[in-house]
Amino acid sequence: MTIQRSEKDLFLEISVYLTGFDEAELQGTGMVNTYYQAVLSNNTQPDVAYFFEMVATILQQNEGNEDALNKAISIHLMPASAYSGMAMNIINMWYTGNWGQNVVSGQAYIQGLIWDAAEAHPPGAKQPGYGSWAIPPL
Repeated sequence: MTIQRSEKDLFLEISVYLTGFDEAELQGTGMVNTYYQAVLSNNTQPDVAYFFEMVATILQQNEGNEDALNKAISIHLMPASAYSGMAMNIINMWYTGNWGQNVVSGQAYIQGLIWDAAEAHPPGAKQPGYGSWAIPPL
């Protein structure tokens, strides 16, 4: 039996594989809805539909086999010519808060995954607190 997933659910699920962050971490940014809307507004409806159709196929056909799943993502979604570079733009958006040269939102800068990946905080936001300089980095 195949469970039908919404495009938004597929967006979150493929974002896990594209970013390397788990679903809870992505949800914790509070940016899932904003980023999904950015995908819709920065791409044509046919590109979005075909992209998520391919995502659903990849996830279904490679369920339980992470190596095959990553290979299918690499082959079908990552080429710059595939779906107008949508997968690469999704990665960039999660990490930097930008879609191409456009800033998605002010909150996207603060919630960018780049800060967690670098074990840092965005300058001007989410300050670590007084005296945190006295604690050695990990």
